[in-house]
Amino acid sequence: MKEYHLTRLRHCRTVPKNKRDRYCKDMENDLPSYCLLFQYVLKCRNNYSNTESCFSIIFRRILRILNMQQIGRNYYNPSDPLNIPQHRLTIWPGYTTTILQYESSIMLCTDVSHKVLRSETVLDFMGNLRQQCGNQRFPEICAKELIGLIVLTKGHRHFLQDIKMRADFNIMKDLSTHTRLTPEQREGRLNRFVSNIQRNADAQAELDKWGLNFDKQLLNLTSRVLPGERIFQGPRSYEYNPRAADLSKEMCGVPLISSPPLNNWLVFHTRRNGNETQSLLQTLNKVSGPLGIRIQRAVMIMYEDHQESLLRAGGSSQQQERQLVVLPSNRKDKYDSVKKYLFVDCPTPSQCVVSRTLSRPQALMTVATKIALQMACKMGGELWSVEIPLKQLMIVGIDCYHDTIGGKRSIGALVASLNQSMSRKFSKCVLQHKGQEIMDGLKIALTGALKDYLKFNNSLPSRIIVYRDGVGDGQLQGVVNYEVSQIIDSIKSMGHDYVPKLSVVVVVKKRISSRFFAHINGNVNTCKTDEGNRTDTVLKLYNHSFFCFLLRNSSVKVHLEYITNQILVICV
Repeated sequence: MKEYHLTRLRHCRTVPKNKRDRYCKDMENDLPSYCLLFQYVLKCRNNYSNTESCFSIIFRRILRILNMQQIGRNYYNPSDPLNIPQHRLTIWPGYTTTILQYESSIMLCTDVSHKVLRSETVLDFMGNLRQQCGNQRFPEICAKELIGLIVLTKGHRHFLQDIKMRADFNIMKDLSTHTRLTPEQREGRLNRFVSNIQRNADAQAELDKWGLNFDKQLLNLTSRVLPGERIFQGPRSYEYNPRAADLSKEMCGVPLISSPPLNNWLVFHTRRNGNETQSLLQTLNKVSGPLGIRIQRAVMIMYEDHQESLLRAGGSSQQQERQLVVLPSNRKDKYDSVKKYLFVDCPTPSQCVVSRTLSRPQALMTVATKIALQMACKMGGELWSVEIPLKQLMIVGIDCYHDTIGGKRSIGALVASLNQSMSRKFSKCVLQHKGQEIMDGLKIALTGALKDYLKFNNSLPSRIIVYRDGVGDGQLQGVVNYEVSQIIDSIKSMGHDYVPKLSVVVVVKKRISSRFFAHINGNVNTCKTDEGNRTDTVLKLYNHSFFCFLLRNSSVKVHLEYITNQILVICV
């Protein structure tokens, strides 16, 4: 295979003394005022597999030529802002870009991004805050609100963060009209982005200098669509619409596979949420019968609207088997304290509901059905299943959680199927060091899953499929070297004569910026691409043994329909 050396030519007026000694030792007196210096840059093979960073640097230079500004890892266009004056917000349109070596060639993977900025100045914010809280509390509240925030100034590329905006429904609704794009709008925005590069003389000159250019259209490829699965629920089976990606209508009125009765349980509510709680319990009794869930009358306990009162009420009723908590708001600290108490101090299956969810009578039937299904799952019930052609199969899922806000220890988790229909599960959590992704206690966790499978089926699985989530490209080798060896050791610990026919490790990666649009009669389909749409050609990364297909479909029930995908790396 041929090798290429990239060399950059520089035109310089003066030459450093060390370079004169190196290149012009015999001609020091006759050295001209202008000369060419040859600077070694890099050596690469003709597949360009190790030049991705070089192309990324060139492309970032192109973005700066287009007067785009970098915020974080993405670039945004401040000269084409979208203003929302009623909320004093400004949206900068931008793009996420990645250049990688794929199966066929080097490609630019790009998607539309938006940066929401507050057009309100700090002085305006301080003036409004003084009117709201008064002069006495103003210094304390102002310091709490502003100190530590980053402010956008005209001379620098910074922005002012505001977490409270996400909790404001009206703000998020108005933002969605600008940020949630239809497939046609998204395709048009991407084509316009490439067209702007090609029409800009300076950008095109930079590309010509390196011998690069972009296609005028998005990449077209052919994919396959896997048929939708048939759902088995209780004594019945039914099909669903893959485009809807929702089983709620088909599930109504059909008994579940199994559900333990809900006999001894409590409902906690505040005084002002008493009527909504009564309506919820009545609707739960109405929807639980057709689902095959037997629910006895609950004991209702009223508490004051603060955490200590709720925890005291829960502590005085520890003999109850289940608890339903109606929270007056979606404050994270209150929810965390309730869950911590019901998980650690008093382990009890629980379900939390925000009172605002119960305030719409027209949606109460749907809400009650979903709550009943969640409670059935937490009691160990089985909702529905699909046909699994492989016999004696165990499917294992592995992931790690990192507390980025609190900075606490990471947690590795494993879940494994125990029956043929994959409706009963084994789960295990392992504490790890802060930020650690590779799981240390995988052998112990998987050994426990195999023992439970043996106890449940009187036999060990003949095939194991492991889905490993949350692994970056730089950690793939660590998974192969460290986690796969633990999987093999756990299998060996079950006996020397136990050798599963196939062990497949699947590394699942969801942080993919690729977007797929269905073209029908030459136009982008305004409807969502079917679930099960599989793409395993063209987009294969160079030097990776994986296939890429659409496991998860991201749908927004307004007008946004686009696809995200996952990558599976298979090691047999």
